[in-house]
Amino acid sequence: MRVRRLSAILGASLILGGCFMLYLIMDLTFLPQEIHSESHNKWAQLEDRLNQLEDDLRRHHDTVGQLKHSIKDMVGEGLRQESISLNKTTSSPRMALSSCGLQVSTPPHTDVQLLELYKQLKFDNLDGGAWKQGWNIEYSQHSWNPHKKLRVFVVPHSHNDPGWIKTYEDYYHSQTRNILNNMIKKLREDDRRKFIWAETSFLALWWDEISQEEKAQAKQLLANGQLEVVMGGWVMNDEANTDYYSILTQMIEGHQWLQNNMDYTPRSSWSIDPFGESPSMAFLVKRMGLENLVIQRVHYSVKKMLARAKNLEFLWRQTWDGSGSTDLLTHMMPFYSYDVPHTCGPDPKVCCQFDFRRLPGYGMACPWRTPPQVITEHNVAHRAEMLLDQYRKKAQLYRTNVVLAPLGDDFRYDQASEWDAQFNNYQRIFDYLNTNPTLNVEAEFGTLSDFFTAVREEVSPEQFPTLSGDFFTYADRDDHYWSGYYTSRPFYKRLDRVLMGYLRSAEIVFGLAWSSRPSFASWLLAPETGFTKLLSDARRSLSLFQHHDGVTGTARDYVVDDYAKKLHDAIRGSQHIIQQSVYALLTRNMDLPDSEFTYFDLDDVRKHHYSIPEKTVLAFGADMEAHTVVLFNSLTWQRKELVTVRVSTPYVKVTNSDGDLVPSQTSPVFLRSGSVADSHYDIMFIGEVPPLGLATYRIHAVHPGDKHTGSSTFASLKMLNMLADIPKIEGFQNIEVIPDGKEFSISSDQISAVFTAQGLLKAVTLKSSGTTFPLHVDLARYSARPGKERSGAYLFLPDGQAVMLTLDRPLVMVVEGPLLSQVRVLLPELQHCITLYNTPGVDSLGLEVNNIVDITDHNNYEFIMRISTNIQNNEDFFTDLNNMQMIRRKHFTKLPLQANYYPLPGAVFIEDDETRLTVLTAQPLGVAALKPGQVEIMQDRRLNQDDGRGLGQGVLDNRPTPTSFRIILESKTSKCQGTARDHPSGFLTAGAHVSSQSLLHPLTRLLLLAQAHDGLEPGYSLVQGTPGIDVHLVKLHSFPAQSEQAAGAIFYRQHLDPCYPVPGLRTSTGLLNVSTLFPIHFGAEMRESSLSFLHYGRTLNKSAFQPLCPMEMAAFVFPR
Repeated sequence: MRVRRLSAILGASLILGGCFMLYLIMDLTFLPQEIHSESHNKWAQLEDRLNQLEDDLRRHHDTVGQLKHSIKDMVGEGLRQESISLNKTTSSPRMALSSCGLQVSTPPHTDVQLLELYKQLKFDNLDGGAWKQGWNIEYSQHSWNPHKKLRVFVVPHSHNDPGWIKTYEDYYHSQTRNILNNMIKKLREDDRRKFIWAETSFLALWWDEISQEEKAQAKQLLANGQLEVVMGGWVMNDEANTDYYSILTQMIEGHQWLQNNMDYTPRSSWSIDPFGESPSMAFLVKRMGLENLVIQRVHYSVKKMLARAKNLEFLWRQTWDGSGSTDLLTHMMPFYSYDVPHTCGPDPKVCCQFDFRRLPGYGMACPWRTPPQVITEHNVAHRAEMLLDQYRKKAQLYRTNVVLAPLGDDFRYDQASEWDAQFNNYQRIFDYLNTNPTLNVEAEFGTLSDFFTAVREEVSPEQFPTLSGDFFTYADRDDHYWSGYYTSRPFYKRLDRVLMGYLRSAEIVFGLAWSSRPSFASWLLAPETGFTKLLSDARRSLSLFQHHDGVTGTARDYVVDDYAKKLHDAIRGSQHIIQQSVYALLTRNMDLPDSEFTYFDLDDVRKHHYSIPEKTVLAFGADMEAHTVVLFNSLTWQRKELVTVRVSTPYVKVTNSDGDLVPSQTSPVFLRSGSVADSHYDIMFIGEVPPLGLATYRIHAVHPGDKHTGSSTFASLKMLNMLADIPKIEGFQNIEVIPDGKEFSISSDQISAVFTAQGLLKAVTLKSSGTTFPLHVDLARYSARPGKERSGAYLFLPDGQAVMLTLDRPLVMVVEGPLLSQVRVLLPELQHCITLYNTPGVDSLGLEVNNIVDITDHNNYEFIMRISTNIQNNEDFFTDLNNMQMIRRKHFTKLPLQANYYPLPGAVFIEDDETRLTVLTAQPLGVAALKPGQVEIMQDRRLNQDDGRGLGQGVLDNRPTPTSFRIILESKTSKCQGTARDHPSGFLTAGAHVSSQSLLHPLTRLLLLAQAHDGLEPGYSLVQGTPGIDVHLVKLHSFPAQSEQAAGAIFYRQHLDPCYPVPGLRTSTGLLNVSTLFPIHFGAEMRESSLSFLHYGRTLNKSAFQPLCPMEMAAFVFPR
């Protein structure tokens, strides 16, 4: 039926177009005879006829374009799949792998490579006149003619932050609701009016309030192209601090809402306010099926250089892509901001006069003191040609004659009067421009799709230049680099990652539970139990915080507090889903569980949204001789890692589900004051958990005098720089007290580490090779520079180099045992702990660093941890982008210190020909490599003042903040040929990759809250084969019960550096068999899907091998 309708419409349009063309040709050929009698009139009238013909052809073209648009909408997904990058359609999965786009032996060719461009740039910041950061643009009026007109699309928009100066809900009630209500009313008054909207989170609030009639009107505006939702995410996410899982989550939440409520699919993305742009975002939106992207906040010098070469529109390509399969057509705005003074052309003084919200009496004014004028028949010619001059100058920066002129700003169009002022005055200008053929311009209101359609009609996308790289670190003027927000409010950045881990685990274990326990499926998915709502709420809370004033730490104090409450509630909701789902998987009882009951404690107690987490103490007594601990592994490979549980007695033993003894260690618990707890202890054992599985362990109390029970081994304890006596601690009678510090070491089977007398790391020996490497950890601080322009939430403006902190005999506590050795240092600003794990698992591959940072007693203080080695990396280093890929950086001495800071969402490494140092982080922060062999990571910032970017306050709400890292030192295999030396990409080693996954997705500990455990199965493990450690199950998304789809899964295959192999870590063949992970789950079939589950491809057998290229993602949906 769909094909027949398509054929009929195409045939009718072709016949209609042919008849129309024949009529025009005949009308032009058979002119009335009297025209031939006067030569002069003949040519004049012929010219008029030609002009008429051109206009008619254009109208015909527009009609056909509208028909094409209608056809596209009608056939919907079936036609659109051609432009969507799903899995390769080939008869042979192995053949598909031969066409993978990854290129590492040589750098992929692009016309613009941003790191190379940085090397060329002078960053001289010359005054360009009216366009202060550019130059005086000139043009010839002969550039356009009746056959080559300038086309201008004025795109009205309103940028709405879901939290910044006000909370998400406060903004909605005070402004956004009015904008959306006015949108429906004012667009319907004139079908020439257009508008774009980005933030789906606000649409969701609005949709719950409006009538069915208003909903129908909104859908009609979308259908006829007057309204366009661009990007379509829950928010316009930050691109520096975000993890790609969270980006996917917020985009899926937005796209699914749009499909379910407005029957709408976005086509173009709009990222105008994030403070720097990541290619990871371009990759993700491309794989979601979006076709175009607009970006804005890019370093002014980069913009200028791209503009000089007319490279502001480009195909954004991933740095590792040698095939072009990741290319995304991208438009970069050329000027300072996305507000009206900086969008019509290079002169903000002129452009501001065409922001009719600034008319006298409207409450806003132009800073250049020349106000707008109401457009009348008396001034329209002068005003229109003044505006046209700006459009023409802007066009000189691009390769086409199509100009994008956004018309909006933050929270614009909240008053009906602004709609009238903007649309009526601009329409008068358009009418003048369009009816004066000598101006050779067509101007109209448009959407992003209108603009990009016109661009593609003039120039095919493959003719645009290709560009690779990222757009960090952003500077909007002078030396004002926005590198402070990489670290601002680190407590909440850490909370973001905690929720991310819990939500991902909750989604996976919930999906496993309802799909593998048919008797519980309806109950788990029923609205009455509340699990699906808890999942939805958690997704939306995490999504909301991805907003570019959320995870960035750049909102007002009370707004940050509001975000934190939502994150905290979402953590608790995710924990409830996890423990209910685990119970459903393990219980032998066929009766439906109690959906509100807490069967397990997740051993992560957060009393308040601002509290540091605490561990639950397992109490033992006559009525509680043993406790059950269940471990959940959300990763797709088996894990053997150290598990720590807090107990009330040091005399315990650990057994597995078969009753066999498990080696364990008892260590003291140190309080934040530096003293040792005398009523609880940490018991440690190696937990072995299958992929996507559960394992059960029992902790038993034993009699202190019984030497044959297999009780836990006590760790030894040393206290350095300790002058006072230590109270007696049960089980730890032989504590060594050393009044004066001295160098010492701790070791595991793989690593030996030497520390200074102050307890800071000094050197590391890799026992596999016997090689010792200097590896210093130091602490330092930056101060804010004096003057009017100072560091704040966004900007990092230091007063010179960092000052090293002097440590005056800090208390150092050393714990050594068979499974774990640890060094703790107590400082005024920091509790610093380095741990060596002695396990067969990935946690033993390096050193773990845990800090609790507290700088609340300081002012204008930016605290860093610096790691120094003898690695000869010159000026090059690598940082990750969104925990998804690594990119090469270079320290530039021609740039100020703050310009050499970059986002650190997950990993940084430096290397030379022999050695690599990788630092992994569990929370996003800022990082720099200011000298060879050195990496520094900012820990927290406390700033007294605003930095002039609109927040209106400093950063003074610091809290004691836990941060976690892993340091991995690896020797390179001799003569290994890995990634090309000058390649713009880098790749993690296998060891660093699995360590990062382990750090971000730790084993979930569930403490059974009842003594009796006979009613539970000892474990859960259905996985029949694992795809390899380089293939990650990113997401297992359960759809609402009313959806045609039951669930969706997203997989990501990382390319890992082959020059640093780790025995026992198997990587993928590139062929993914989904049924080995989900053998009895989700039926026998699945369909290829885009990443936000809007576009579907082929139906596949779940057990058939699917090709998955390195650095690619694959998404599938499982039908009900």
